[in-house]
Amino acid sequence: MSDGTLEEKLAAVLPEAVMPPVTSGKGKIDLTKGPVQGHILRMLGPFAIAVIALLSAGIVDTIYLGNLTAADGSAALGVLALSAVGFAYPLTFFGNSVNIGLGAGTMSALSRAIGGGDSQRAARHGAAAILFAICVMTLVTALIWFTLPISLDLLGAQDEAREMATTYLAISLPGLVIVSISMISNNILRAGGEAILPSAIMILGALLNIIIDPFLIFGWGPFPRLEVQGAAIATVFGNTVAAIFGLYIVQFRRKAVSFAKMTFASIRHAWGVIAQVGAVAAVTNVIVPVGAMVAVAAVTREGGDTYNAAFTLVSRAELISVGLLYGLSACIGAVIGQNGGAKRTDRVEEAFRVSYRICIYWSTGMAVVLALLAGPITGLFTNDPEVYALAKSYFWIVPITIAGYGFVFVTAAGYNALGRPFYGLAFTIIRSLVLYAPLVALGVNYGGMMGAFIGIAIANIVSGLLARYWTLHKAPMTARKS
Repeated sequence: MSDGTLEEKLAAVLPEAVMPPVTSGKGKIDLTKGPVQGHILRMLGPFAIAVIALLSAGIVDTIYLGNLTAADGSAALGVLALSAVGFAYPLTFFGNSVNIGLGAGTMSALSRAIGGGDSQRAARHGAAAILFAICVMTLVTALIWFTLPISLDLLGAQDEAREMATTYLAISLPGLVIVSISMISNNILRAGGEAILPSAIMILGALLNIIIDPFLIFGWGPFPRLEVQGAAIATVFGNTVAAIFGLYIVQFRRKAVSFAKMTFASIRHAWGVIAQVGAVAAVTNVIVPVGAMVAVAAVTREGGDTYNAAFTLVSRAELISVGLLYGLSACIGAVIGQNGGAKRTDRVEEAFRVSYRICIYWSTGMAVVLALLAGPITGLFTNDPEVYALAKSYFWIVPITIAGYGFVFVTAAGYNALGRPFYGLAFTIIRSLVLYAPLVALGVNYGGMMGAFIGIAIANIVSGLLARYWTLHKAPMTARKS
């Protein structure tokens, strides 16, 4: 008679919190067993590092561009570059939001299939998701480009800042199709509970971007000085290498996708399942840049390129405080998706509660750090005294409220994983369109940039509390079948 499996023997002598993760196939980890908090924390470290590396690439771009100087040594060129990126950012964010939505649909479909014990269906879904993302993002980037003049008019872009923004977008928009490949590859791996490899994909692209940036922006060594155009080229190069690496990993190393076994029927079914979540999640994520566009337009009308430069600065600096929380939303999708697929509603609720606590702890710590370092951080991004003075107060007002923003996108990620994306859509609309955009416009009109920052803080607090209360007291914890 057998004495039991290794897993059973370990369970008898080890507390649950230190049990190793249970694997279920090559590269896949069973997130329906073991401590929920342990799974989230195990995945959070690599994902947080990866997300912070990814966001750091955008931050470094902003720092370099904000410190550009004209031939006479003035800071005017840096102000124009920041303003140009500020006009371009909502449009690239729009495209990336569709990418994130498609990734959420992929994560949801695959994690529920894996949680339900059907790895072959998950592999077919993964292959179909890559094709789906390429097709959708080609159409989206073409749409953004053809409507670019209208978009820049609405944002209030004029003269040199408008020309620089157009130059930046001419390179970065086609690059969003490439981003879709790395994004889907990343989500395929995350759906199986992996953390290291999907993080490596993100880190590789970000590091290459950061390394190449100064050579192309400032014209170091044999490279020409390309300024804003150089920042765009560096980003596309890094994303291209990451996409190739990600596709190699899911196809050859993990064999997590199966193109050979696809049929027209399986593609149609997979696209339908992915779109059920992905389309709504894409709209959810698109709401954020739409709100940002309204805010940028209001800020620019009030104070021109100087106000827009300050608002761009703090928008990028905000990434410092939300990096770990973005990583958290990546973790919760896999944990909730697998447990939802396995009908473990108790573990689904626990995952939400653990994630909300992490949001509170992180934002509190970051609020203290950013308040103490407000001056040095602002000085990194600009050498213009007026932009510096306008932006600095952000770090004393908004970071303590970032937990509320975290509640919103953790809630959205969790319900996307359950195949119930309309909850995330509702709370994102409340945060971005009902609260954020109007309050920023109202605040900047009556209180300048300080008023705009107070508006952001109120939007974070109110939307976050609503999302947390509704999730834990009203919303269902069951998953839809993929």
